[in-house]
Formats: sequence, C-alpha cells, structure tokens
Amino acid sequence: MESPINPLMRSKPQPDISRWVGFEIARQAFALRIGCVREVVLSASIDAVPGAPRFVLGVAALRGRIVSVLDLHGRLQIERLPCDDDAGSGQCLIVVESAGEPMALRVDRIGQLYSLEGARIRLPPQVAAPGADGAVSGHVVFGDSLLTLLDLDALVDPISMC
Repeated sequence: MESPINPLMRSKPQPDISRWVGFEIARQAFALRIGCVREVVLSASIDAVPGAPRFVLGVAALRGRIVSVLDLHGRLQIERLPCDDDAGSGQCLIVVESAGEPMALRVDRIGQLYSLEGARIRLPPQVAAPGADGAVSGHVVFGDSLLTLLDLDALVDPISMC
C-alpha cells in the first residue's frame, strides 16, 4: 500500500535570494552584497595621500590596519549635494574586502539590509556611463524608488591600476 504524500514534505523550489547592505549617496539608494562587507564604521579619521586619484580620499587606521578610503561620490561621478556636508553625514564607512585587501567606502548614510529574489533584479541599461566601468550590476524597483546594486570588484578595480 502506498503511503500518501505529505504536502508539507514536498520540496518547493526555493527562490534565488541574495542579501545586500544598503546605503545612500546623494539621496540615491545603493547596495553591495553582504558577503563582501566586513563592518560599518560611523566615524573615522582619514589622512590624505598626496598624488592619489580624486576618488581616493586617503587612508584610515581601522582596528590596527591601514586601509584605503574611496569616496563613492567621486568614483561613481555623482555630485555631492549641499546637505551631504551637514554634520553627522558623509563620514560613514563601509569596510569591504576585495582580492584579499581591506578598504573602506565613504557613503552619506547607511541604509537597510535587503533580501532580494533574483527575479526582481533587472540588468542595468546598456548605456555608456563614464566612471561606472561595469560597477552597476543591476537595479531593483520598489514602487517609484530604485535601488542600484553595485559589483564591488568592478567598483574598486581602478584602484589597483593606480
């Protein structure tokens, strides 16, 4: 005699879900895959490095390590808004690791964590965007809002060429 199939035991296909750390640059929402983010630092002293590219703010000492600090405004060629320089904003750092090297990305504000189904992620338009260099990996639409997903390796690749 066959035993009935328990509907709770049926394996349902699991949606392709990825997790992302959100942040803002000039009031625009962006996110990086959570796996590349090591920590978030709300304030740090940054020392300039003479001769560095404009999007490299300098270096910071974080947990006993010296890390390069990138300004995502400059890297993505997004103009800084006047309110971005207000007290308490613009000093948030997202510490990431790429190719075994830690570095920090300066953003205006830390946002929320996202769990995104792969079907919701849309490919970026095929537009030549100077300075982006493939750093935008996709977009997610939330009503009238847009979340831009960034590829960390493409985002920091120009640093290794400097």
